[in-house]
Amino acid sequence: MGSGGPRKGSRDGSGVVEGHRGRAAAAARRPRREAGEGRRRRGGGAHPEARAGAPRGRARGQARRRRQGARRALREEVASRGGGRRGSPGAPPAPRWDTASMKLRPLVLAAAAALTLVTGGAARADSGRFQLHLDVGAGAPIAGTARARQDAESAAGGVAWLSADWQLAPPIAIELIAGGGGFGRRFPTSDRTGTSYGTFAAGVRLRFLDDDAGYRGEEGGNLPSNLWVSAHAGFHRFDGAQFGIDAAAGYEISVRRPLQLGLFVRTAFLFGGDDSRAPDLLLVGGVSLSLELLETEGEADTDGDGLSDAREAELGTDPTNDDTDGDGLPDGVEADTDTSPLERDTDGDGLNDGREDANRNGVLDPGETDPRRSDTDGGGMPDPDEVRDPSQDPRYAEDDDTDRDGVPNHLDACAGTEEGAEVDGAGCPALGDRLTLEGVQFRSGSAEILPESEAVLQRTLETLRRVPDVRLEIAGYTDDRGGARANRRLSQRRARAVLRWFVEHGLDGARFEARGYGEADPVDTNDTPEGRARNRRIELRRLDGE
Repeated sequence: MGSGGPRKGSRDGSGVVEGHRGRAAAAARRPRREAGEGRRRRGGGAHPEARAGAPRGRARGQARRRRQGARRALREEVASRGGGRRGSPGAPPAPRWDTASMKLRPLVLAAAAALTLVTGGAARADSGRFQLHLDVGAGAPIAGTARARQDAESAAGGVAWLSADWQLAPPIAIELIAGGGGFGRRFPTSDRTGTSYGTFAAGVRLRFLDDDAGYRGEEGGNLPSNLWVSAHAGFHRFDGAQFGIDAAAGYEISVRRPLQLGLFVRTAFLFGGDDSRAPDLLLVGGVSLSLELLETEGEADTDGDGLSDAREAELGTDPTNDDTDGDGLPDGVEADTDTSPLERDTDGDGLNDGREDANRNGVLDPGETDPRRSDTDGGGMPDPDEVRDPSQDPRYAEDDDTDRDGVPNHLDACAGTEEGAEVDGAGCPALGDRLTLEGVQFRSGSAEILPESEAVLQRTLETLRRVPDVRLEIAGYTDDRGGARANRRLSQRRARAVLRWFVEHGLDGARFEARGYGEADPVDTNDTPEGRARNRRIELRRLDGE
């Protein structure tokens, strides 16, 4: 078949000049009109060049020259109108990439905001003195962002960057970055089918959330992570050689030291390059990978317990053993939670630290106790007793019952009553017909009350204050050592000493009678030290018959 013009579907430039007026528009439409006339003549007669036997290549060459002429005319027309600035008389319509950039802008802002707001409980991230980073992503260029471009088109592509940073002082590091990639066809004025991209620049990188708080990947803890931002300035090759600045942000998690993996977004603003000098914008997002090549001085952690070897030297812990005291909690966890990595039982309550914080999360969970306090809830009942008693919760003081008399400590007016003793509703010894004051002790052969008797007398005092109308006999007893007469006199003096103590503490002495019975009425054998101790006692007996 003969062809007198461009084949159907070929690019002839008409799409570029469509809608324009003047000499450039007419020149741009001429190839399409001639091509149409050629197609109409195909049915009725041969094209003049075809009749002359001209080869098809000559026709295609003429069509190409006509398209090039149309484009030259277009550039002259745009130049004569002031470069096509917005708002100038006869300015062409805004290029489509202006609209596209407006559509992409909210997405870019949203992505940046999402990265900025990521927090997640900071935990240790692998961040050394010297690191390598690989960022691989996909995105699109926006050509001529700040100036109208009539020939700007773009397609998505991919870019990879390799960078190295050296940390000066946390969180600041200096960084060198190089990258390269390519995008789809961008400028119709070019015969290229794609556009390559390359860069070499220098700048800074800031590493955030890089500390030792929290726990390393354990249940209830935080995943080690790192938030970073960077900015660079340097050489770029995109629309020719260009100067550019770029900024990026990313969030990475520690996969396994020294490797981190995460996501990033990067934007680059490029200046110069083509004749129009219109800046270009690149937007790319993808996956980032970081590799620690040199640990920060003093941050070597041989046993992986979260404490650097230098810090372990300060604390006196073993840098080759992650649990120096063998209590079940790693040394780093103990240092973070103020327990001692050198003592199995920091608070000395009889429970190992690892048992008290069973899941090692540093939080007081149900059923757990605080390894730093022997009485976690401060209710007066030691943690081991609460742990062994299913009715107790070591986190709450309201149910503590130290003396196990059935009356919680916060309601017990007579804390410390003998286990099994009968008590009233206030936790004080119940005053029946007879009450033995067990624990009241005297100096041997004397009526002097020993200091260790104070607690028993105080509890009895609280009981007697609740029944001010009850009259009582204070009866003293001894064991059978010594003469019977001497023992009666001694027991009498001891009964009077107790009466005197009650009066000194505010009770009415008229309510009491003091009597000594010596070795009479023993409650146990006098053949053993334990039995004789029980026989040496003070009893209260009711005198009102109630």
